Amino acid sequence: MRNLILGVICLFSLAAQAAEPVSPNQGEITLRTAMGTYLQGYVAGPEDAKLGILILPDRWGVDETLRQWVKRFGEKGYRALAIDVFDGRQSDKVWLATEILHQSDPEWAKVDMKAGLDYLRRDGRKLVTLGAGYGGWQSFQAALAEPDSVAATVVIYGRLEATVNQVRTLKAPLLAIYARDDEQVTAEDMEKNRLLMEKSLIAYRSYVQPAAHGYMDPLYPSYNAKVTKDTWSQVDDFLKTFVVKG
Repeated sequence: MRNLILGVICLFSLAAQAAEPVSPNQGEITLRTAMGTYLQGYVAGPEDAKLGILILPDRWGVDETLRQWVKRFGEKGYRALAIDVFDGRQSDKVWLATEILHQSDPEWAKVDMKAGLDYLRRDGRKLVTLGAGYGGWQSFQAALAEPDSVAATVVIYGRLEATVNQVRTLKAPLLAIYARDDEQVTAEDMEKNRLLMEKSLIAYRSYVQPAAHGYMDPLYPSYNAKVTKDTWSQVDDFLKTFVVKG
């Protein structure tokens, strides 16, 4: 019964979203995975872009904030894609979004991530993965799963879960941006991540922002527009250094 209620609430939430005009280079798309399943995505940017960026969602799914992220990178000349790893379930209520997250299967999320990368893949195009929170975890996992495909990885207040042997397979430079007051990724976790990445063979750049977990998203009470702006500057500089000029 609880799952039925969750489903009904999510359907009402999705129905309430205003429809958005679709241009030839921007809008909602449907992707097919290697397992024969389907997932929704939101794409923007020139189709012949030399850079492709896969944006992974936090617990809120592909909401307006994530669509704005896609548009932001599309305007910079990327072919940007956000994928919905929650099968259309979405809510702006913390308790329900958290429940949806906990019900999701991390292994299926990896299947969806591969479908997103496959969509963006083009001859001569460099691929980047990016996400915050749960999306940050997905971004790192996508790089682990496709080390030969990913040219750069961005993880914003997300977990870096891997063994030493796994990180040694990485080939893409990694940017990790932490939140100083994060209760989910603590200072101890940050130090463990630093030591882990020292065992890799890639460039590892990290920053600690004076904020709490969730500061990039207005749905979190910790949202901080000033720190968000600074974070985007750090991301842009990282990509310019390691991808655009690399």
